[in-house]
Amino acid sequence: MSSEDQKTDQHQNNIELSAGIDHPKVYQLSEAERSKRREAVAFANASTNLSAFEITDGMKRLGERYISGEIDLEEFVATSRLEHAQ
Repeated sequence: MSSEDQKTDQHQNNIELSAGIDHPKVYQLSEAERSKRREAVAFANASTNLSAFEITDGMKRLGERYISGEIDLEEFVATSRLEHAQ
């Protein structure tokens, strides 16, 4: 992406934000990073299943958000702690 394209994207985001359109932040991830995240989530799910615990729908969605880059590891951990506290 050229610097001019980046400026255009930033300008569009500023317009949407000022118009009250809220977009979730999405981290730009390489396919390699997405693959690593997918493996980490699969490992955590397998570990949870082996411990005789059930993976909730909320945790499945959280894993998907982490894999897609919508949230980072810090937010994933913090939100999963809140999910388990309920």
